[in-house]
Formats: sequence, C-alpha cells, structure tokens
Amino acid sequence: MPFVLLSGAIGEAAAVDAMRLGFSDYLLKDDIARLPHVVTRAIEVHQARQDRERAVAELAASQQRLAELTEHLQTSIEQERASIAREIHDDIGGALTAVRVDLAWIGRHAEDPATQDHLASASDMLQHAIGASQRIMMNLRPPILEQGLVAAVQWLAAGFERRSAVRTQVTASGEAIDVPGDVRLVAYRTAQEALTNIAKYAQAGKVHIDLSDHEGVLTVEIADDGCGFDVAQLADKPKAFGIKGLHERARTVGGWLDVSTQPGKGTCLTLSIPLAASEQPAHPGDVW
Repeated sequence: MPFVLLSGAIGEAAAVDAMRLGFSDYLLKDDIARLPHVVTRAIEVHQARQDRERAVAELAASQQRLAELTEHLQTSIEQERASIAREIHDDIGGALTAVRVDLAWIGRHAEDPATQDHLASASDMLQHAIGASQRIMMNLRPPILEQGLVAAVQWLAAGFERRSAVRTQVTASGEAIDVPGDVRLVAYRTAQEALTNIAKYAQAGKVHIDLSDHEGVLTVEIADDGCGFDVAQLADKPKAFGIKGLHERARTVGGWLDVSTQPGKGTCLTLSIPLAASEQPAHPGDVW
C-alpha cells in the first residue's frame, strides 16, 4: 500500500529521507486541503509501479518460455538430424552398396563392349551417389564429434579449406578439450555456421579458429579477413536468422555470442560458455 506522511512540521531533508524509506509523498498539515489530491496521486503512482513490475515479470516469463522453446527446438532438430543420418546409412547406404555389388557381378559376366561402357558410366554415377550420401550423413551427424571438440573442429576446418580454397588454421589450448556433450555440439554447430557464412559472404583469404578452456570458460573464436559487415544492419533484416540463431543456441547452454566486425575489416565471432556448472562431461553418444 502507498503511504503518505502527514506532519505538522517537517524539514525538507527529513521529507527526502522519508521518501527514500518508502513513503509515496508527504504533506504539511497547514496544506491539508490538498490531501485528497495527494492521496489520489499516490494511489495512481503506486498502481503505475505495480503495472510496470507486472509487465517486467510477464516479459521475463515470456523470455524464459522463448528460451525453453528454443532449447526444445534445437534438441528436436539434432534428434531429427541423427534420425535422418541413420536412415541414410542403414537404408540408402545399404541399397547403394547392394547395387554396386550387382554392377560388379554384371561387369564380370558381360562381354559386350557397349554394356561395359554403360556399366562404367553407371559405376561412376553410383560412386558419386555414395560419396554424396556419406557427405550428407557426415554433415547431419558427424561421428568425429565422439573424438572430441578439437578433432571435430579440425576436421570441419579441413573440409572447409578443401572446398573453398580459403586457408584455414585451427589452434587450441590443448590436444583435447573435455566438455559436456551438449556444449560440444553447440560449439561445433557454431563453428559450422560461421564457416558457412564465411563461404557465402565474407570473400575471405584466410580464417583462424581458436579453441580454449582457460579459467573455466570454453571460448571458440572464428576470425576472417573478409569484407566484414555492419552489425546494425542485421536488425533491419527480418529473415537474417543466422547470427540470431547462434545467439539463441549459445543461450541454451548458458553461453553468449559476440560479433566484432566492420565493413572492409573482417569479422570475429566469439562463443563463450562457462563450464563451472558442468561437473562431469556427458557421454559423447548422449548428444545424439
């Protein structure tokens, strides 16, 4: 409830102290005719404060629900990726292997040169399909993550360098950085998304990825010497979900993302995740 201090004699300093202690207002008895107005104003101010506190609480609850939804969606996406990867491996991979065996059998028994030419062409196409299915499966569910974050990021960087011809260097605070499975997955996906954006937009000549776990914080830094961009412009692009998605993904494990860039001066993306709350790393298979 709001309180109004009514006094026969009170100094300005005492009145200010009373307001600091929680009184809504004060009034001298000599001016008691203004009491209804003062009381009405105190009630209005108090109601406005309650409305503001309620709005702040509702906003916090909404943000919490959004964070929980984001975490649920990320988990669902990873589970779906794992399911699709298993289907590619078990069904499509098995079928392509069986076709390759049959083509090999036909090749051993066919004598017609035209048939042999068609078999060679079919074998080449089949090998391409097998390679494509393996590449898709690796992108969906990279088994190398089970060997640790450093090995996974090194493999990711090597593939990026091979495809884009952009010189890519990976440094780490140790040969292995032991982190929980969910943190490892967030770090890997962040590096993967960063490299994808570099390939699409940065026009970079070199990329440097640094991994460290100093002082109980996992830090993943991806820097390039490309064209950079204006961070403020991202707010004007309603469909610019790449960086926004990385921010939300970082929050699911209690981390945060920083983007440092200027037009013409490259980009540095830094993911930071405190590790103190994770007493023991999850089993590598748990992320799938």
